[in-house]
Amino acid sequence: MARSKTPKKRSGKSGSATGFDLADPLTNSLVTAGVLILLGCINYFCDPDKSTEEAFNYDHFDDIAQPGYLGKLFQIFTAGKYLHASWAFDLVTTLHLINSVSSNGGYWANDIVGAVFKACGSGMMVDFLANSGPISGWGFWAQVPAIVFLWYIVNHDIPKTGINVWGLITENAGKFVPLQRIMDLCSLYVNYEILVAAVKAVAAEDALFGVIPQFSKVMFTAVAVHCATDFFNQDGFNFSISGCSETAERAVIVAFWIATAGLSTLPVVGSPLGQVTGKVVGQVAVNGDHAAFLWAMILVNELAGEFIPVKPHRLVTDFLTEHLL
Repeated sequence: MARSKTPKKRSGKSGSATGFDLADPLTNSLVTAGVLILLGCINYFCDPDKSTEEAFNYDHFDDIAQPGYLGKLFQIFTAGKYLHASWAFDLVTTLHLINSVSSNGGYWANDIVGAVFKACGSGMMVDFLANSGPISGWGFWAQVPAIVFLWYIVNHDIPKTGINVWGLITENAGKFVPLQRIMDLCSLYVNYEILVAAVKAVAAEDALFGVIPQFSKVMFTAVAVHCATDFFNQDGFNFSISGCSETAERAVIVAFWIATAGLSTLPVVGSPLGQVTGKVVGQVAVNGDHAAFLWAMILVNELAGEFIPVKPHRLVTDFLTEHLL
């Protein structure tokens, strides 16, 4: 087995077969949101103890004004329940791993190493920056067996059958569901969780001058972790990054917001700003959880960003870039 097979590209023209056109941005966004809500219910019905929060149902439409409503609506991202006792990963992580294992058509060993970097790059960067000892003790190894298994399933036919399981799934489900977009959102959430944990760990350290967090260390950690695959992969280390990618921009915004507790710890203006942002965060997230608030905003932007004419975070970053940087 010298080379891995690259699954054939499937046509995206499925409108005539399904009655709706996934190439239409609004239709695609609505279907994506609907599927995410339905997938969230799987976490509940697959949980034998029913310890997962109650599955979303029509009674919850009355809760729309309650804090944390988006989290309840899209509980696929927060349930965190294993799909099966023998598969120690939840649905989001599973889809993230599948999203990371597509073959580039090269040598199989290089394929697998590339998949590991893509799936676990952020976690590997956290261990690297934390100087977590020998690489044999890093956390990503727990996911490697699953990555190898999924890499084979996605890129190869079942022996002596000529049937590619993942190819059948994408060919049929792709007619009704924007599967790649859903997997991209799952990958985004997995890496977002790692980013938040890394930022919180650094921001919890002693503040500079008593009031200003160590922004340099926070920002460095955030960008390095969230853009990990830009900095290192199977080709080695690369510290020459051209421009500010959307990923880097997101890392900076998340780091700044969490490090300042929603701008409330900024000197002079922190108190009045914190009163405003605190009310907004408290309305969106349960117990004023800044990480949950940011994820809700990121998810809204990913699902409906192209329909929102004015984006506050973009106005701020454009102002800083133009006048300060």
